[in-house]
Amino acid sequence: MRLAVLSDVHGNLEALNAVLADASTRKADQLVFLGDAVGYGADPETCVDLIREKAHVILAGNHDHAAALDTELDGFNPEARSSILWTRSVLSASCRSYLAKLPLQRSSREIMLAHSSPAKPEQWDYVLNQGQASRAFAACSHRLMFIGHSHVPGIFVELEYKRMFAGEIRRVEPVPPDRIVMEGQYRYLFDVGGVGQPRDNDPRASYGFYDSDAMEYRLIRVPYDVENAAAKIRSAGLPKASAKRLAQGR
Repeated sequence: MRLAVLSDVHGNLEALNAVLADASTRKADQLVFLGDAVGYGADPETCVDLIREKAHVILAGNHDHAAALDTELDGFNPEARSSILWTRSVLSASCRSYLAKLPLQRSSREIMLAHSSPAKPEQWDYVLNQGQASRAFAACSHRLMFIGHSHVPGIFVELEYKRMFAGEIRRVEPVPPDRIVMEGQYRYLFDVGGVGQPRDNDPRASYGFYDSDAMEYRLIRVPYDVENAAAKIRSAGLPKASAKRLAQGR
């Protein structure tokens, strides 16, 4: 099975279309979306509709929940808060209802899918270092975990696990995020980065591609029309920083 794993589109239709086209050329058997269809970008509902059409599994991200539910926005920075308020104003009632009902995680026998750390998905914790990755591995028994949320691609490998008298010791190491062939005795956590707003200083959209037959994972980077996506953000009256950062990849 060839699985395309997307996350964090954030209303960026140009990036989403480019990634969907790329996944099609790679003959992905299924497409999975890990959440945050909306927020920051100027085409939130169109992106939701397209993801609903194309994806086999769809999860909720923190921006999806914030836009769909009239919750407090204390945990968001001013740029994100302003974008969420705008997104609430333009989403249809049916779209908001759909986003509000999305699950935070899904799993099969070997694979866990979540927007943020599977340790406590409702708290929207990031996985950016070995300690955070170790807690994510401890939270579930799945061999493979796919997450997003940070917009920063990453791979962590659990090489060793021991239960000691005083607790657990997990030997977790980060590896380069671009490509890895998996070995049967280890477990893996993949952050697929962000389709619509990468934050690793590379403006190209990113997504993950998993081939179960080859036991290979690759991070895919896809160029798209950044300037058009940014122009639509400015035209909509959304924060200018959301447009500027697209060209910077941060």
